[in-house]
Amino acid sequence: WFRDTGEELLLFVHGLGCSKDSWREAWSHSALSGRSLLALDLPGFGSSPRPVDFDYALETQAELLAGVIDANASRRICLVAHSMGGAIAMLLPSGAAGRIERLVLVEGRLRASSCGFAAEVSGVSFEQFDRVNFPRFCRRVRGEPRAAFDLDRADRVAFYRSGCSLLDWASGDELLQRFTAFGCPKAYVYGAENRHLEELVCLDPRLVHEVEAAGHFVMNDHPDAFYEWLGAWLA
Repeated sequence: WFRDTGEELLLFVHGLGCSKDSWREAWSHSALSGRSLLALDLPGFGSSPRPVDFDYALETQAELLAGVIDANASRRICLVAHSMGGAIAMLLPSGAAGRIERLVLVEGRLRASSCGFAAEVSGVSFEQFDRVNFPRFCRRVRGEPRAAFDLDRADRVAFYRSGCSLLDWASGDELLQRFTAFGCPKAYVYGAENRHLEELVCLDPRLVHEVEAAGHFVMNDHPDAFYEWLGAWLA
């Protein structure tokens, strides 16, 4: 999805098992009027291709994201990334990272303790994931109306490999250190129902913003509060 209304561009990146639909409310919210918007589907999710020879490592996905950033190098880019998308943002090559003027992680996965189902994925073979874990996860999610996944359009190989790579990166301090060192104005947004996130005790409190009446899918649970905050933060 792309709306071209000027040189200020909000670039949205979704999380594991999701799609660009995570950001659907952005297009109609008055707080973002006048800003260009771009939301993409990561490989293997949403309506994106399922390349057979793609490894789905987060650093490889970061290289693809860098291509989108480079293609918009003439714009002032604010990168807004949710969950696994936040980890991908932290792995951008330095050239692309240097083109980001503002950064917002929405419950970005920077620590292994926050990775949820990805932790289950990394501990099993793909065969078991495909036969047992993924179907069980789908059943569980369908019983949670606020879980804004897009699992019907999630390739299982993409989900499995992305989840394993996410846990590998989040198991150390690398992602957290990269966020701390990211050299532009930045913020970490979380839903009030998730005050237990380990990231919150590791980050400078001045960078952290809580959205009330929201869980992991902050921008879907309370879109008005999220997008109004985002518009004000960008002003």
